[in-house]
Amino acid sequence: MLGNIVDHRTDRLNPNVDAVFEPSVHDDQRRRGEPFFDWDETANSGAYFLASWQYGITLREAVLRAERDWPFPVTAYLYDCGSAPAG
Repeated sequence: MLGNIVDHRTDRLNPNVDAVFEPSVHDDQRRRGEPFFDWDETANSGAYFLASWQYGITLREAVLRAERDWPFPVTAYLYDCGSAPAG
């Protein structure tokens, strides 16, 4: 389920991206104040992961993957295609 999108692309009109996915509950650890996402829901789902990535996909495919592959909110970080941000 898509929880958030963080767009780091230099050309935000280009639909081709490298995408990194993290549980959106990690976003709450980066900010102060009231959490947006439920840690218990994420941790107890059995599908928890630290990070995953997919390179050379479209923006649409990145959103669909976030919606389809995880039962808890996931943040999709978008980067320029070919940048391989996770190595």
